[in-house]
Amino acid sequence: MNDMRYIITEYCHRDIKGILAFSLDTKTDKMESVNFTSYDQYNESITIGDIFVAKVLNVSKQIQAAFILYAPDKKGYLPIHTDYTPVITNRSYDGRILAGDEILVQLEKEAVRTKEPVFTMNLSLAGRYSVISYANTYKGVSKKCTRLEREQLLAAIPKELEYGVVIRTNAASLLQQPQESADLLQPVKEEICYLNQRMNALIQNGIHRTCFSRIWQSPPLYLTKLRDENAQCQQIITDQSVLYDELKDFTALYMPEQSAKLSLYQDASYPLQKLYRIETHLSELLSRKVWLKSGAYLIIEKTEAMYVIDVNSGKNITKKETAEYIYQINREAAQEIMRQIRLRNLTGMILIDFINMEEQCRIDALLQELRILAKKDPIQTTVVDITALGLVEITRRKTTKSLAERLITRHYQEALK
Repeated sequence: MNDMRYIITEYCHRDIKGILAFSLDTKTDKMESVNFTSYDQYNESITIGDIFVAKVLNVSKQIQAAFILYAPDKKGYLPIHTDYTPVITNRSYDGRILAGDEILVQLEKEAVRTKEPVFTMNLSLAGRYSVISYANTYKGVSKKCTRLEREQLLAAIPKELEYGVVIRTNAASLLQQPQESADLLQPVKEEICYLNQRMNALIQNGIHRTCFSRIWQSPPLYLTKLRDENAQCQQIITDQSVLYDELKDFTALYMPEQSAKLSLYQDASYPLQKLYRIETHLSELLSRKVWLKSGAYLIIEKTEAMYVIDVNSGKNITKKETAEYIYQINREAAQEIMRQIRLRNLTGMILIDFINMEEQCRIDALLQELRILAKKDPIQTTVVDITALGLVEITRRKTTKSLAERLITRHYQEALK
Protein backbone atom coordinates (compact mmCIF):
# COMPACT_ATOMS: atom_id res chain seq x y z
CA MET A 1 0.00 0.00 0.00
CA ASN A 2 1.60 3.27 -1.10
CA ASP A 3 1.26 6.68 0.53
CA MET A 4 1.13 9.02 -2.45
CA ARG A 5 1.28 12.75 -1.84
CA TYR A 6 0.88 15.50 -4.43
CA ILE A 7 2.99 18.51 -3.45
CA ILE A 8 2.96 21.99 -5.00
CA THR A 9 5.40 24.66 -3.93
CA GLU A 10 7.36 27.66 -5.12
CA TYR A 11 10.83 26.64 -6.24
CA CYS A 12 13.94 28.45 -7.50
CA HIS A 13 16.56 26.70 -9.65
CA ARG A 14 19.58 28.92 -10.31
CA ASP A 15 17.99 32.11 -11.69
CA ILE A 16 14.62 30.58 -12.59
CA LYS A 17 11.74 30.82 -10.14
CA GLY A 18 8.43 29.05 -10.64
CA ILE A 19 5.98 26.45 -9.42
CA LEU A 20 7.08 22.87 -8.83
CA ALA A 21 4.50 20.09 -8.58
CA PHE A 22 5.29 16.44 -7.97
CA SER A 23 3.81 13.25 -6.62
CA LEU A 24 5.88 11.35 -4.07
CA ASP A 25 5.43 7.86 -2.69
CA THR A 26 6.56 8.34 0.90
CA LYS A 27 6.87 4.57 1.40
CA THR A 28 9.61 4.29 -1.21
CA ASP A 29 10.69 7.97 -1.18
CA LYS A 30 10.38 8.04 -4.98
CA MET A 31 8.88 10.70 -7.21
CA GLU A 32 6.23 9.32 -9.57
CA SER A 33 5.54 12.51 -11.51
CA VAL A 34 7.07 15.99 -11.62
CA ASN A 35 6.39 19.27 -13.42
CA PHE A 36 8.01 22.70 -13.23
CA THR A 37 6.50 25.88 -14.65
CA SER A 38 8.64 29.02 -14.43
CA TYR A 39 6.93 32.33 -13.76
CA ASP A 40 8.22 33.51 -17.15
CA GLN A 41 6.43 30.60 -18.82
CA TYR A 42 3.35 31.06 -16.64
CA ASN A 43 2.99 34.82 -17.24
CA GLU A 44 3.97 35.26 -20.88
CA SER A 45 3.44 31.97 -22.66
CA ILE A 46 0.51 29.79 -23.60
CA THR A 47 -0.59 26.47 -22.18
CA ILE A 48 -1.36 23.22 -23.97
CA GLY A 49 -5.09 23.34 -24.73
CA ASP A 50 -5.45 27.13 -25.09
CA ILE A 51 -7.79 28.14 -27.96
CA PHE A 52 -7.25 31.25 -30.13
CA VAL A 53 -8.75 33.10 -33.05
CA ALA A 54 -5.67 32.97 -35.29
CA LYS A 55 -4.87 34.45 -38.69
CA VAL A 56 -3.51 32.30 -41.53
CA LEU A 57 -0.32 33.82 -42.97
CA ASN A 58 0.22 31.34 -45.81
CA VAL A 59 -0.60 27.77 -46.80
CA SER A 60 1.87 25.18 -48.07
CA LYS A 61 0.18 22.43 -50.08
CA GLN A 62 3.45 20.48 -50.28
CA ILE A 63 3.55 19.85 -46.53
CA GLN A 64 -0.23 20.16 -46.02
CA ALA A 65 0.15 22.82 -43.38
CA ALA A 66 -0.42 26.50 -42.74
CA PHE A 67 1.63 29.08 -40.88
CA ILE A 68 -0.44 31.23 -38.56
CA LEU A 69 -0.32 34.16 -36.17
CA TYR A 70 -2.05 33.44 -32.86
CA ALA A 71 -0.95 36.83 -31.46
CA PRO A 72 0.26 39.95 -33.32
CA ASP A 73 3.92 38.82 -33.19
CA LYS A 74 3.59 35.11 -32.35
CA LYS A 75 3.81 32.50 -35.12
CA GLY A 76 2.58 28.91 -35.10
CA TYR A 77 2.42 25.82 -37.29
CA LEU A 78 -0.96 24.32 -38.23
CA PRO A 79 -1.20 20.90 -39.96
CA ILE A 80 -4.17 20.75 -42.32
CA HIS A 81 -6.31 17.62 -42.14
CA THR A 82 -8.86 17.33 -44.93
CA ASP A 83 -11.18 15.26 -42.72
CA TYR A 84 -11.45 18.12 -40.17
CA THR A 85 -13.95 20.92 -40.72
CA PRO A 86 -12.39 24.10 -39.33
CA VAL A 87 -14.20 26.99 -37.69
CA ILE A 88 -13.45 30.03 -39.88
CA THR A 89 -14.81 33.25 -38.39
CA ASN A 90 -14.45 35.79 -41.24
CA ARG A 91 -16.04 33.83 -44.12
CA SER A 92 -17.96 30.68 -44.94
CA TYR A 93 -15.83 27.55 -45.20
CA ASP A 94 -15.69 26.25 -48.81
CA GLY A 95 -13.34 23.31 -48.34
CA ARG A 96 -10.21 25.46 -48.53
CA ILE A 97 -8.02 27.23 -45.98
CA LEU A 98 -6.63 30.46 -47.41
CA ALA A 99 -4.19 33.17 -46.39
CA GLY A 100 -6.07 35.82 -44.43
CA ASP A 101 -8.55 33.36 -42.91
CA GLU A 102 -9.34 33.85 -39.25
CA ILE A 103 -9.64 30.41 -37.73
CA LEU A 104 -10.13 28.79 -34.33
CA VAL A 105 -7.05 26.79 -33.33
CA GLN A 106 -5.85 25.02 -30.20
CA LEU A 107 -2.28 24.63 -28.93
CA GLU A 108 -1.19 20.98 -29.25
CA LYS A 109 2.61 21.14 -28.75
CA GLU A 110 4.83 23.76 -27.15
CA ALA A 111 7.56 25.55 -29.07
CA VAL A 112 10.90 23.73 -28.82
CA ARG A 113 14.10 25.60 -29.61
CA THR A 114 13.76 26.91 -33.19
CA LYS A 115 10.47 25.09 -33.85
CA GLU A 116 7.23 27.04 -33.64
CA PRO A 117 4.36 25.82 -31.43
CA VAL A 118 2.03 23.34 -33.15
CA PHE A 119 -1.72 23.95 -33.28
CA THR A 120 -4.70 21.87 -34.34
CA MET A 121 -8.13 22.60 -35.83
CA ASN A 122 -9.61 19.75 -33.80
CA LEU A 123 -10.70 21.73 -30.76
CA SER A 124 -11.09 19.66 -27.60
CA LEU A 125 -12.04 20.13 -23.97
CA ALA A 126 -10.83 17.75 -21.29
CA GLY A 127 -12.47 16.81 -18.05
CA ARG A 128 -11.50 14.31 -15.42
CA TYR A 129 -13.34 11.42 -17.06
CA SER A 130 -13.70 12.41 -20.72
CA VAL A 131 -12.45 14.52 -23.63
CA ILE A 132 -14.85 16.20 -26.08
CA SER A 133 -13.54 16.99 -29.58
CA TYR A 134 -15.10 19.27 -32.20
CA ALA A 135 -13.73 17.98 -35.51
CA ASN A 136 -13.12 14.32 -34.76
CA THR A 137 -16.52 12.64 -34.35
CA TYR A 138 -15.13 9.34 -33.00
CA LYS A 139 -16.91 8.11 -29.86
CA GLY A 140 -15.19 5.53 -27.71
CA VAL A 141 -13.19 4.60 -24.63
CA SER A 142 -9.44 4.80 -23.97
CA LYS A 143 -7.62 1.72 -25.24
CA LYS A 144 -5.78 1.55 -21.92
CA CYS A 145 -8.99 0.26 -20.33
CA THR A 146 -9.71 -3.45 -20.39
CA ARG A 147 -12.24 -4.84 -22.86
CA LEU A 148 -14.79 -5.35 -20.07
CA GLU A 149 -14.28 -1.78 -18.81
CA ARG A 150 -14.69 -0.39 -22.33
CA GLU A 151 -17.96 -2.27 -22.79
CA GLN A 152 -19.32 -0.86 -19.51
CA LEU A 153 -18.09 2.70 -20.03
CA LEU A 154 -19.56 3.00 -23.54
CA ALA A 155 -22.98 3.15 -21.89
CA ALA A 156 -22.11 6.61 -20.52
CA ILE A 157 -21.93 8.21 -23.98
CA PRO A 158 -25.23 9.91 -24.99
CA LYS A 159 -26.45 8.70 -28.37
CA GLU A 160 -27.46 12.21 -29.45
CA LEU A 161 -24.04 13.72 -28.70
CA GLU A 162 -23.01 15.97 -31.62
CA TYR A 163 -19.25 15.95 -30.94
CA GLY A 164 -16.67 13.23 -30.64
CA VAL A 165 -15.81 11.93 -27.18
CA VAL A 166 -13.23 9.62 -25.60
CA ILE A 167 -13.81 8.36 -22.09
CA ARG A 168 -10.55 8.43 -20.14
CA THR A 169 -8.94 5.71 -18.03
CA ASN A 170 -9.84 7.69 -14.87
CA ALA A 171 -13.47 6.71 -15.45
CA ALA A 172 -12.64 3.03 -14.90
CA SER A 173 -12.15 3.76 -11.19
CA LEU A 174 -15.89 4.46 -10.92
CA LEU A 175 -16.62 0.84 -11.82
CA GLN A 176 -14.86 -0.27 -8.62
CA GLN A 177 -17.47 1.40 -6.41
CA PRO A 178 -20.09 -0.70 -4.54
CA GLN A 179 -22.77 -2.02 -6.88
CA GLU A 180 -25.54 -0.52 -4.73
CA SER A 181 -24.58 2.94 -6.01
CA ALA A 182 -27.51 4.38 -7.99
CA ASP A 183 -25.60 4.94 -11.22
CA LEU A 184 -21.86 4.35 -11.24
CA LEU A 185 -21.44 6.26 -14.51
CA GLN A 186 -23.50 9.33 -13.58
CA PRO A 187 -20.39 11.52 -13.02
CA VAL A 188 -19.18 10.63 -16.55
CA LYS A 189 -22.58 11.40 -18.11
CA GLU A 190 -22.82 14.73 -16.30
CA GLU A 191 -19.30 15.72 -17.32
CA ILE A 192 -19.89 14.87 -20.99
CA CYS A 193 -23.05 17.01 -21.00
CA TYR A 194 -21.17 19.87 -19.32
CA LEU A 195 -18.28 19.70 -21.80
CA ASN A 196 -20.73 19.51 -24.72
CA GLN A 197 -22.43 22.71 -23.54
CA ARG A 198 -19.07 24.38 -22.97
CA MET A 199 -17.92 23.48 -26.50
CA ASN A 200 -21.10 24.94 -28.01
CA ALA A 201 -20.57 28.16 -26.05
CA LEU A 202 -16.92 28.36 -27.10
CA ILE A 203 -17.72 27.98 -30.80
CA GLN A 204 -20.44 30.62 -30.67
CA ASN A 205 -18.22 32.96 -28.69
CA GLY A 206 -15.24 32.42 -31.01
CA ILE A 207 -17.22 33.24 -34.15
CA HIS A 208 -17.87 36.75 -32.83
CA ARG A 209 -14.45 37.49 -31.32
CA THR A 210 -11.72 39.56 -32.93
CA CYS A 211 -8.56 38.07 -34.36
CA PHE A 212 -5.86 37.06 -31.83
CA SER A 213 -8.40 36.63 -29.03
CA ARG A 214 -7.74 33.79 -26.61
CA ILE A 215 -11.21 32.31 -26.12
CA TRP A 216 -10.19 29.45 -23.83
CA GLN A 217 -7.35 29.30 -21.31
CA SER A 218 -6.49 25.88 -19.95
CA PRO A 219 -5.58 25.45 -16.30
CA PRO A 220 -1.80 25.33 -15.68
CA LEU A 221 -0.06 21.95 -15.90
CA TYR A 222 0.36 21.60 -12.14
CA LEU A 223 -3.44 21.54 -11.84
CA THR A 224 -4.26 19.37 -14.86
CA LYS A 225 -1.62 16.83 -13.76
CA LEU A 226 -3.41 16.58 -10.42
CA ARG A 227 -6.75 15.99 -12.15
CA ASP A 228 -5.51 13.59 -14.81
CA GLU A 229 -2.73 11.56 -13.20
CA ASN A 230 -2.80 11.98 -9.43
CA ALA A 231 -6.46 11.72 -8.47
CA GLN A 232 -5.74 8.73 -6.21
CA CYS A 233 -3.16 10.49 -4.00
CA GLN A 234 -3.75 10.40 -0.24
CA GLN A 235 -2.78 14.04 0.41
CA ILE A 236 -2.51 17.29 -1.55
CA ILE A 237 -0.05 19.65 0.11
CA THR A 238 1.20 23.18 -0.53
CA ASP A 239 3.02 25.75 1.58
CA GLN A 240 1.79 28.73 -0.46
CA SER A 241 -1.51 30.36 0.53
CA VAL A 242 -2.15 31.60 -3.03
CA LEU A 243 -1.67 28.09 -4.42
CA TYR A 244 -3.84 26.70 -1.63
CA ASP A 245 -6.75 28.93 -2.69
CA GLU A 246 -6.19 27.98 -6.36
CA LEU A 247 -6.17 24.27 -5.46
CA LYS A 248 -9.28 24.70 -3.34
CA ASP A 249 -11.21 26.22 -6.26
CA PHE A 250 -9.88 23.67 -8.76
CA THR A 251 -10.69 20.58 -6.67
CA ALA A 252 -14.15 21.94 -5.88
CA LEU A 253 -14.87 22.20 -9.62
CA TYR A 254 -13.17 19.09 -11.04
CA MET A 255 -12.72 16.65 -8.16
CA PRO A 256 -14.84 17.66 -5.15
CA GLU A 257 -14.31 14.36 -3.34
CA GLN A 258 -10.59 15.23 -3.14
CA SER A 259 -11.08 18.62 -1.44
CA ALA A 260 -10.78 17.10 2.03
CA LYS A 261 -7.26 15.88 1.20
CA LEU A 262 -5.99 19.43 0.65
CA SER A 263 -3.79 20.95 3.36
CA LEU A 264 -1.66 24.07 3.84
CA TYR A 265 1.80 23.34 5.30
CA GLN A 266 2.77 26.09 7.77
CA ASP A 267 5.76 24.83 9.76
CA ALA A 268 8.28 27.64 9.26
CA SER A 269 10.89 25.85 11.38
CA TYR A 270 11.20 23.00 8.87
CA PRO A 271 10.48 24.07 5.26
CA LEU A 272 8.50 21.83 2.93
CA GLN A 273 11.45 21.56 0.54
CA LYS A 274 13.63 20.03 3.27
CA LEU A 275 10.89 17.74 4.53
CA TYR A 276 10.51 16.10 1.12
CA ARG A 277 14.17 16.41 0.01
CA ILE A 278 13.23 18.30 -3.13
CA GLU A 279 16.79 19.37 -4.02
CA THR A 280 18.04 15.78 -3.75
CA HIS A 281 15.26 14.38 -5.92
CA LEU A 282 15.70 17.01 -8.63
CA SER A 283 19.49 16.73 -8.71
CA GLU A 284 19.06 12.99 -9.31
CA LEU A 285 16.65 13.70 -12.18
CA LEU A 286 19.09 16.13 -13.79
CA SER A 287 22.09 13.81 -13.44
CA ARG A 288 23.31 11.79 -16.42
CA LYS A 289 24.04 8.78 -14.15
CA VAL A 290 21.28 6.81 -12.41
CA TRP A 291 22.22 4.08 -9.95
CA LEU A 292 20.19 0.86 -9.63
CA LYS A 293 19.78 -1.25 -6.48
CA SER A 294 21.79 -4.10 -8.01
CA GLY A 295 24.86 -1.88 -8.39
CA ALA A 296 24.30 -1.44 -12.11
CA TYR A 297 23.70 2.06 -13.48
CA LEU A 298 22.25 3.99 -16.40
CA ILE A 299 23.87 6.74 -18.45
CA ILE A 300 21.32 9.10 -20.03
CA GLU A 301 22.62 11.37 -22.80
CA LYS A 302 20.90 13.85 -25.11
CA THR A 303 22.05 14.39 -28.68
CA GLU A 304 20.67 16.82 -31.24
CA ALA A 305 18.38 14.15 -32.72
CA MET A 306 17.57 11.74 -29.87
CA TYR A 307 18.16 10.48 -26.34
CA VAL A 308 20.56 7.60 -25.78
CA ILE A 309 20.45 5.42 -22.64
CA ASP A 310 23.23 2.97 -21.83
CA VAL A 311 22.85 0.15 -19.27
CA ASN A 312 26.06 -0.75 -17.42
CA SER A 313 26.50 -3.70 -15.08
CA GLY A 314 28.71 -1.74 -12.70
CA LYS A 315 31.35 -4.45 -12.76
CA ASN A 316 33.03 -6.79 -15.20
CA ILE A 317 30.71 -9.67 -16.09
CA THR A 318 32.64 -12.93 -16.18
CA LYS A 319 31.73 -16.22 -17.76
CA LYS A 320 30.52 -17.35 -14.37
CA GLU A 321 27.73 -14.81 -14.52
CA THR A 322 24.61 -16.56 -15.71
CA ALA A 323 22.29 -15.45 -18.48
CA GLU A 324 19.59 -15.15 -15.83
CA TYR A 325 21.71 -12.67 -13.85
CA ILE A 326 22.13 -10.43 -16.91
CA TYR A 327 18.43 -10.73 -17.72
CA GLN A 328 17.46 -9.62 -14.20
CA ILE A 329 19.76 -6.58 -14.43
CA ASN A 330 18.15 -5.66 -17.76
CA ARG A 331 14.68 -6.08 -16.25
CA GLU A 332 15.59 -3.81 -13.33
CA ALA A 333 17.05 -1.32 -15.81
CA ALA A 334 13.92 -1.43 -18.00
CA GLN A 335 11.67 -0.49 -15.08
CA GLU A 336 13.91 2.40 -14.02
CA ILE A 337 14.38 3.59 -17.62
CA MET A 338 10.64 3.91 -18.19
CA ARG A 339 10.32 5.77 -14.88
CA GLN A 340 13.14 8.15 -15.81
CA ILE A 341 11.64 8.76 -19.27
CA ARG A 342 8.33 9.70 -17.66
CA LEU A 343 9.79 11.89 -14.90
CA ARG A 344 12.30 13.70 -17.11
CA ASN A 345 9.67 13.95 -19.88
CA LEU A 346 12.03 12.63 -22.54
CA THR A 347 10.31 12.69 -25.93
CA GLY A 348 11.00 11.92 -29.56
CA MET A 349 13.36 9.06 -30.41
CA ILE A 350 15.02 7.16 -27.56
CA LEU A 351 17.64 4.43 -28.08
CA ILE A 352 18.53 2.01 -25.26
CA ASP A 353 21.65 -0.13 -25.16
CA PHE A 354 20.91 -2.99 -22.75
CA ILE A 355 23.54 -5.51 -21.63
CA ASN A 356 23.88 -8.08 -24.43
CA MET A 357 21.73 -11.20 -24.18
CA GLU A 358 22.13 -14.17 -26.50
CA GLU A 359 18.87 -16.04 -25.95
CA GLN A 360 16.05 -14.75 -28.17
CA CYS A 361 13.40 -15.77 -25.64
CA ARG A 362 14.90 -13.41 -23.03
CA ILE A 363 15.16 -10.58 -25.57
CA ASP A 364 11.49 -11.06 -26.47
CA ALA A 365 10.51 -11.15 -22.78
CA LEU A 366 12.37 -7.88 -22.14
CA LEU A 367 10.66 -6.18 -25.09
CA GLN A 368 7.29 -7.40 -23.84
CA GLU A 369 7.99 -5.99 -20.37
CA LEU A 370 8.95 -2.65 -21.90
CA ARG A 371 5.69 -2.57 -23.88
CA ILE A 372 3.66 -3.27 -20.72
CA LEU A 373 5.47 -0.44 -18.90
CA ALA A 374 4.98 1.92 -21.88
CA LYS A 375 1.20 1.43 -21.73
CA LYS A 376 1.19 2.89 -18.20
CA ASP A 377 2.69 6.17 -19.42
CA PRO A 378 0.01 8.89 -19.76
CA ILE A 379 1.85 10.18 -22.85
CA GLN A 380 1.76 7.99 -25.96
CA THR A 381 4.88 5.82 -25.84
CA THR A 382 5.75 3.11 -28.37
CA VAL A 383 8.38 0.39 -28.06
CA VAL A 384 9.20 0.02 -31.75
CA ASP A 385 11.64 -2.90 -31.91
CA ILE A 386 15.26 -3.87 -31.47
CA THR A 387 17.67 -2.75 -34.21
CA ALA A 388 20.26 -4.85 -36.04
CA LEU A 389 22.86 -3.41 -33.64
CA GLY A 390 20.90 -4.64 -30.63
CA LEU A 391 19.53 -1.23 -29.59
CA VAL A 392 15.94 -0.93 -28.38
CA GLU A 393 14.09 1.89 -30.13
CA ILE A 394 11.34 3.81 -28.32
CA THR A 395 9.34 6.81 -29.47
CA ARG A 396 7.42 9.12 -27.11
CA ARG A 397 5.05 11.84 -28.28
CA LYS A 398 6.28 15.41 -27.94
CA THR A 399 3.88 17.82 -26.27
CA THR A 400 5.82 19.82 -23.67
CA LYS A 401 9.46 20.56 -22.91
CA SER A 402 11.59 18.16 -20.91
CA LEU A 403 12.18 18.80 -17.22
CA ALA A 404 15.78 19.86 -17.95
CA GLU A 405 14.64 22.34 -20.62
CA ARG A 406 12.19 23.87 -18.16
CA LEU A 407 14.85 24.27 -15.48
CA ILE A 408 17.74 25.64 -17.53
CA THR A 409 18.25 29.39 -17.64
CA ARG A 410 16.77 31.68 -20.24
CA HIS A 411 20.31 32.74 -21.27
CA TYR A 412 21.17 29.11 -22.02
CA GLN A 413 17.92 28.66 -23.93
CA GLU A 414 18.81 31.66 -26.11
CA ALA A 415 22.28 30.24 -26.73
CA LEU A 416 20.75 26.98 -27.99
CA LYS A 417 18.75 28.74 -30.70
